[in-house]
Parts: sequence; structure tokens; C-alpha cells
Amino acid sequence: MHVIATHSRNAQAAGGVRLRAPRLAARRTPRRTALTIALALLSLLLLAAEAQAYVPGQLIFAKRIGSSTSEAGAWAMAAGPNGATAIAGWKMVPQAGPPPMVQVPMVARYSAGGSRWLMTYTAPGYAQDVAIDRSGNVYVAATINPSSGGDIVVLKYNAAGVFKWATTPYDGGVDSAREIAVDGAGNVVVAGSSNPGAKMGIVVLKYAAANGTMMWAGPGGFFPSLSDPDSGNCYLNDLALGATGDIYVAGSSEHRVGGVWIESALVVKLAASDGVRTAGFVYEPLHNVSSWFDGLTVRGSTVIGVGETVATTAAKPEDALVVRLSLSLAQKYRKEWGAGNKTGEWFGDAVIDGKGNVYVTGDQWLNRPGGYDKAVTMKLNPKLSKVLWKATYLPSTRGAEGWYIARDSLGNIFVSGAKDNSRGDEDILTIKYSPTGARKWLKTWSGGGPDDDEPNGMVLGTKGGVYVGGQVTGKGDISQAVLLKYQR
Repeated sequence: MHVIATHSRNAQAAGGVRLRAPRLAARRTPRRTALTIALALLSLLLLAAEAQAYVPGQLIFAKRIGSSTSEAGAWAMAAGPNGATAIAGWKMVPQAGPPPMVQVPMVARYSAGGSRWLMTYTAPGYAQDVAIDRSGNVYVAATINPSSGGDIVVLKYNAAGVFKWATTPYDGGVDSAREIAVDGAGNVVVAGSSNPGAKMGIVVLKYAAANGTMMWAGPGGFFPSLSDPDSGNCYLNDLALGATGDIYVAGSSEHRVGGVWIESALVVKLAASDGVRTAGFVYEPLHNVSSWFDGLTVRGSTVIGVGETVATTAAKPEDALVVRLSLSLAQKYRKEWGAGNKTGEWFGDAVIDGKGNVYVTGDQWLNRPGGYDKAVTMKLNPKLSKVLWKATYLPSTRGAEGWYIARDSLGNIFVSGAKDNSRGDEDILTIKYSPTGARKWLKTWSGGGPDDDEPNGMVLGTKGGVYVGGQVTGKGDISQAVLLKYQR
């Protein structure tokens, strides 16, 4: 559902035109900030004998869902205990009346060895995110009944795949789910988009995991003013939880200045207890006019937002953006990488280590026909003032991007994204870097069909695997969901 064939995409906004990152098309859902389950050294030692059977970077399995009679796709993934992994998206299933097939939400949970259960929901729609709690229960954020505007629903399955409950559909107008997370108390937080009037806003919902009862519908969600003609849409791109359960959502908001629509990177903090907004942050670029956050990460006392800044015309290159905030959303440090050069840049994901160093991944490209993309991964110091190391990957086909990043307990860095093949289509790219930025291995994977194969997330499992979920095309141009497992 996500297309990255171009780097500047014009999309009609309320009253004007805005430039949007191509990675935020209908959905590269994930932007699910990849969940990383760090390995303790003892666990590594205990698993050493098992790992000896595989070479680092070796593909252990590729599990597909979807056939010529029942296509499928995955837009999100999550990791859980004991090497469990879940992917979620959609599947075509038969129905009684015309048309003969209907798209419904789908979720599949895999063990570390690759065995699975798969469940679909009864209402038409699609799953847009998935989470697993400490007990192995699986929670799915889905948009149902899209033909009539769309409602948000949360589904719960236990570790064995038994359906437990579905929430009452949330209907605030035109609604769609986007992100889901489980907090330390086991409650479920969902963020999405809602259009109660003429403009789109950000809605946050919280449910009790025991029975799916709504605890609150975020009064602190971010909605534009319906009476202000210079206030435009608000866009949700990511969700993260703090250690105490406070909720952070990131994206952007539109506003019109002097007849020109401008987009500003946005982070909002909501209280865990009642969803009331307790802090907000709007970014003011140093060089370009517009900005937005694509990814959000919270660790300890640090909040990191990554994305890009953009001029009002496509002629000026975009610059990659990383901002460090306090938990109260006070800006501490920022870096706009690429300002003043002739290339465009973008950061899509970030992780933070125990010393506060920030690791980002994204890409850099030339704004001209035939211009190249190269995947870029960096380690920045806590103040974002110094690049401690930078690794790039430019394939002979001249097209690669880093979309997701994870770090293990030994400091190794893992990146997943997309790489152009000889036909100009995308294959799934996965790279491992050492703690000093040296490339240890690089793998690409193709579904074998004529169209793009793209990841929807990457996680590090507790059984020594690197798991990458995606939506791909198989032979005969069949849409499929896939889960890849590599040896770390």
C-alpha cells in the first residue's frame, strides 16, 4: 500500500497543496516503531548452541499468507515473549453476495520455529497495527466498514489464537486506526485519525485489556479548529508510551500563513489516567518552511522525533530531521541533516542506547530524473551535534532506503528497508552493522512477483532471530503477507 517511487508527492490539503513524504502514502503502516526485545548476555550464552546451526544473516524461514484464490497483505508486525511474532493486515475471504470476495482484517501469530495460527475478523476492513503483551495475548487495531466512512475497533486473541473480545466500534465521523500499544498495566492504547467535521484530527483511545471496555476517548487528542479557515488537517504518524504509561503521539498539523499552507512537525503528550493533553510541541525549522515527524521513540527521560523538513516547492531538496525533547516536550537538541546541499534526505526511524546516543536510518537522494537513493544509517551523540559514525548503502541498481532500525544488547544495529532490483521494483532489504558501524551482513529478499516487495516492520526476537514482516507480490502478481526470519 506504500509507494516510494518518488520523493516529492503532492497531495491536496484543505484549501491548498502540501508536500508529503511518499513513505506516508495509504500505509507503510508500520511506522510501527519496531519493538525490540533486548537480549541479556546470559540469554545469548544459553542460545549459543542453537545458533550454531545457522550462519549469521542466513534466512531461516520465509512464511507467506495469500494465494491466487485468497490474496492477503500485512501492514504491521510486533514481537512477543519466547520468540513469538505477529503480523497483521488484510485477507480476501468469500462471502454470500456480490462481490464474491471481501477484504477483512487478518492477524497471524508465529512461534520462534515458524508454526502459526491465523485469524480473520467478520467485518469488512483491514488491520493496521498489532501488539503482543507479556502473556502472549495479541491485540489488533483495525478499521472496519471503510465503505461507510470507517470505524475503529480493537480485537484481542489469546496466545493460542482464541478470540477473546472486540471493542464497540468507535464512530467519531470518518475514522481509521493507525497505531496500538500495550502499557505496563496491561491496558491498550490506540491512536488513529478521526474526521468529526470537515477536517481530519488525531484521536487517542484507551481500553481495559481484561474485557475491552473503553476507559476514555482522549479529550487531549489533537483536532484542528473547524471555525478557523487557516487551520488545516492534523496527521498521525506514530505512537509511543513512556515508562509511567504517558502517551506520546507524533505527526504534523497544517496551517495557512499568508495564503500558503504550511505543515509543522507535532508531538502531543497525553496523561495515562484520563487522556488529557499535558504537553505539546510544534517544530520551527531552521531552513525549510514545512516539517513533519514520521517516527517517535521514547526511552528514559528522552523523546526523539525523526522526519524531514520541506520547502514550499519541490525544487528545493528536503532535509532529514531529528529532534531531542524532554518528557515534558521541551526541545533540547536538533539536527537538520543536508541543509544547503543539492540532495534530499529523510530519517524514518530511531533508537536510543543507554548512554543517550541516537541511531537513525533513512535515505539520501538526488532530486533529478535518474537520481539515486542510498540507505543511510547514523550514530549521533546525545546532543545530536556530532556524527559518531555513518554507514551508507548504494546498490548498483541505485535505489535503497532504510525504514526501520533496532539495536541489540551488544550494540549491533539492524536496519530494514527497500532496495531497487534490476527491473526497478523494490525488494526487502535487511542489514546488520557492528557497534562501530561496520557492515556485517546484507540480505535482500523478493517475493518472486512483478511488483514491489516492502517491509512493514522489523523486530529482534528472544530466540536470536531478526524478523522482518512485509507485503509482497508472489508469482502471478498475487498479493501476499510475509514474515522473514534471519539468523542474527
